[in-house]
Amino acid sequence: MRSKGSRVAWLAVDWGTSRLRVWGIDADGAVVGERANDHGAAGLAADMFEPELLKTAAPWLYPSRATPALICGMAGARGRWRETSYLSVPCLAVDLAKHALSPPTHDPRLSARILPGLSQQSPPDVMRGEETQIAGLLSRRPDFSGIVCLAGTHTKWARIENGVVAGFTTFMTGELFHLACTASILRDSVESDEWDEDAFIAAADNSELYTEKPYAW
Repeated sequence: MRSKGSRVAWLAVDWGTSRLRVWGIDADGAVVGERANDHGAAGLAADMFEPELLKTAAPWLYPSRATPALICGMAGARGRWRETSYLSVPCLAVDLAKHALSPPTHDPRLSARILPGLSQQSPPDVMRGEETQIAGLLSRRPDFSGIVCLAGTHTKWARIENGVVAGFTTFMTGELFHLACTASILRDSVESDEWDEDAFIAAADNSELYTEKPYAW
């Protein structure tokens, strides 16, 4: 449902492999509402993306105009809605929007653009979705330089230097934790799968990989 007095100006969409998340954003940049489901990109053919987004974002669509949707994540992967290229690091986070591509849409209530991911040649690595979170962080803290930890199934540790994504490394932290919780002898020892900020900070302080304290996003 729409909030009283609020009108959605555009949609922020994070289309992961297994989850779809949509936020309604008003003209002042405030979040009006959020909707999510398990219809991730891995289970959708190219012609299924628009109907799924229309259904999920239905409360924020208007018959009189097209609502812009800015999409990051696996909707831009090969064989999905429309493939978008990777930008090679080092690159400016603000350059993402310049390389967004518009997938075909048929409903006049929707106008979509898919952001590119980032790639790294040495060591080889890619990301789709986390780069947009980095851009969001830098929009709030444009002077930030340091390490950003983007926790998830495949956690990214990215190095930011003066607005530039200088490099990043992927760790299968979330996936390995899930396997340990469900398929290993340690599963009976795990008390909770909730975020533990104290444990994260303690591990980051003891890490030999980075000399700077990371920013968790």
